[in-house]
Amino acid sequence: MAEREVADLAPPDGPGLTLLIGPNGSGKSTAARALEARVSGARLLSAESQQAFYEAELAADEANFQQGVDTSRSVRELLGEDGRRHPLFAAFRLEPLWDRRYRQLSTGEARKVLLLRAVLAAPSLLILDDPFEGLDRAACAELAPAVVAVAQRLPVVVVGTFDEPPFAREALREVVRLGRRGARPRTPPPIELGSWYAPLDPNVPLVQLRAGTVRYGEQMVFQDLDLEIRAGGHTLIEGRNGSGKSTLLEMITGDHPQAYSNDLHLFGRRRGSGETVWDIKKNIGLVSTRLHRDHRVGGSLEEVVLSGLYDSIGVYQKPEASHRARARAWLEWLELGRAPEDAFRDLSFGQQRLVLIARAAIKVPPLVVMDEPTAGLDADNRLRVLDLVASLCTQRKSTVLMVTHRADERAFWQDRVGGAVLSLP
Repeated sequence: MAEREVADLAPPDGPGLTLLIGPNGSGKSTAARALEARVSGARLLSAESQQAFYEAELAADEANFQQGVDTSRSVRELLGEDGRRHPLFAAFRLEPLWDRRYRQLSTGEARKVLLLRAVLAAPSLLILDDPFEGLDRAACAELAPAVVAVAQRLPVVVVGTFDEPPFAREALREVVRLGRRGARPRTPPPIELGSWYAPLDPNVPLVQLRAGTVRYGEQMVFQDLDLEIRAGGHTLIEGRNGSGKSTLLEMITGDHPQAYSNDLHLFGRRRGSGETVWDIKKNIGLVSTRLHRDHRVGGSLEEVVLSGLYDSIGVYQKPEASHRARARAWLEWLELGRAPEDAFRDLSFGQQRLVLIARAAIKVPPLVVMDEPTAGLDADNRLRVLDLVASLCTQRKSTVLMVTHRADERAFWQDRVGGAVLSLP
């Protein structure tokens, strides 16, 4: 197996597995897109292409909106019987999703469906940009040998920020590195700037859910779930893909309609008792795959971070000088090497995620909700985000509710936070 550092990636000349590694901002995704453009019949699967597919399904659904029914295509329609017979179908445990609509899938479930769909298209070259992000541990363990098996029949390039490659070295034809960078000293996050809003009554639970149930038709996501989070009750949520982790967080952040059919109290008020979604959002800082996916408006880095103060996607009012100073302090903490006026859309996926994390933390709210916040981040920036989590928790500035699939982040949680762990079946 060869290993080299290059500024560009040449097309593979036959079946085999190539690994393209680099830190955030090193140009991995740019190289992947350039490679797709250069090779006729190549297929690229990335966070960006998954988002584009989602938006296409959303647009089609809006065009065919019929009495509130989700008309996005089902897994059956996307994969067909050829997909059902493919070995990856069983390896990815897709049978229970066969009749599920695409927009009802979790991020990890959707990634598996699109990966199998890409393989079925028999591309001349398959490029997978961070394919393991968003997958639970079982799915990651299944994906690695599946990718190796696919690479025996066609060239495959896997792009990522891996701490350790997820494949055995003998399975790799080549490892290519872009922009090698060692660990750098990290400055502490500026949470000493303080909370944006007046503190809440510490005796009132932030979240109370009794016998919580969410279902889509006959498909049960979870049921009889009890959850209470008080100030300082930091909670880590674990579970397989599709177990309802993101759904639970969306109920808490005010973005899920079934919140109204449950006995759910947020910040002392029952959902559906006359509160507005803004009454909820002002007390929450959020970063999630869905927020990242929905952040389609233009704007500068400063404007994206500032929008966290106003609980909006985009800035629609003139910020005061003190607001801008706060946003710039958070941007400096990220050490992106970019100007506050630079366009958010010009950043790599991982750099965008960092900016959205600063957006979630800028107001140091009572509750910070982080759904797989380190997805797409290299080792150095993942530690930067975990430093933020530890600071928020140990300095008692915010209560943190976090979802992760990573074993090392669970170990971090136990060692440095010591909070509760909720495992969804």
